[in-house]
Amino acid sequence: MEEDVLLLDFEGVYLFQPRLLERSKHFDLRHLRSVKYMCDETTLTLVGKLVERAKVALLGDSAYHHFSYVFLTFIDTPFELVVFDNHRDDMKKASTLLTCDGWIRAAQKLRNLQAVHIVRRKNDLPRCLKHPIYLSIDKDVLSDRFLKLGWSQGSMKPEELLEAVGFLREKFEIVGVDISGEPRDALEMTRSEEINLELLKIILKDEFSRATLKSSSQHHHL
Repeated sequence: MEEDVLLLDFEGVYLFQPRLLERSKHFDLRHLRSVKYMCDETTLTLVGKLVERAKVALLGDSAYHHFSYVFLTFIDTPFELVVFDNHRDDMKKASTLLTCDGWIRAAQKLRNLQAVHIVRRKNDLPRCLKHPIYLSIDKDVLSDRFLKLGWSQGSMKPEELLEAVGFLREKFEIVGVDISGEPRDALEMTRSEEINLELLKIILKDEFSRATLKSSSQHHHL
């Protein structure tokens, strides 16, 4: 069974996003060690067994973006990968570890992955694709004027990101989505949660609306 929204919480960041936490399945992974920036095959396999295929998976800090790879391995049909990221994440390194700046290079070896498209600015958005897409969104593509993540960021405005995701949602079949790029400052969490919820509204559409209404109804009767 495919889940709606999964939260892979390696540092407890989603405990500061109560509205998002309320409508998602939360995996508390704070017990895992040596997973930030990179992980070994054993840990990757373990996480793959813990989680399940999801419509949307949230991965936490950008330093955990390499766990996108887990969800790519679940896809059993040809697809193209569209990545919103201020960094390429396809660095060539001689290592047995899967890294947050090299996971795309590893993913390119997957049999069903047909093409990779990196989006850093609105003009980079692919317009003609031959296959369904998996969408991987790192919010470090946003300017730090709108969300401060603690490392180098891009130049997009939140509304540009939302518009771009909306375009892809309307034009192409989406087989999966992940979102990373949570801030390290708790004061930024509220803004980050708002962006996450706006992304979910666009990606899930009616599913999100039904879940929100159900949640509101439950609270009303408490």
